[in-house]
Amino acid sequence: MLQDVFISLLFSIGPFLGLLLIGLSFGTLAQRRHLAQLERREAELGPLLLTTLEHAQGSHGELVTGSTVVAYDFFRRIAVVLRKVVGGRFRMHETLMMRARREAVLRMAESAKSGGAVAVHNIRLVSSNLGNSGSAMGGCEVVAYGTAVWA
Repeated sequence: MLQDVFISLLFSIGPFLGLLLIGLSFGTLAQRRHLAQLERREAELGPLLLTTLEHAQGSHGELVTGSTVVAYDFFRRIAVVLRKVVGGRFRMHETLMMRARREAVLRMAESAKSGGAVAVHNIRLVSSNLGNSGSAMGGCEVVAYGTAVWA
């Protein structure tokens, strides 16, 4: 009797759990590739001073921006919903926001470097949530901006 209930439960929940694990695996793989790409691009950027100082030395300044939108992984959203039941930190969302911040700052720095700047000062970050909490899809947008200066 108990064995029949277990087998029935396994057949009803098994495919969902299997797809969830496959989705999480592919999402984790994509995240690792993105982090490796960020590290490579940051290393290629070379010596560019990035600060939050409001006033800095330089011949002239120009606004530079970098922005990115990162979508929430559907399967990770399911894992977060399950995490809400027991409480605790949402490490998956923390990693997502960290990736978005790094990408936005990197795009801003690459923009400044391509214009010949030696530094970017007064860097600020702005983030926003895309979609509402009840929607199936959503994401976050991060904009980095600062003043590029030339020697």
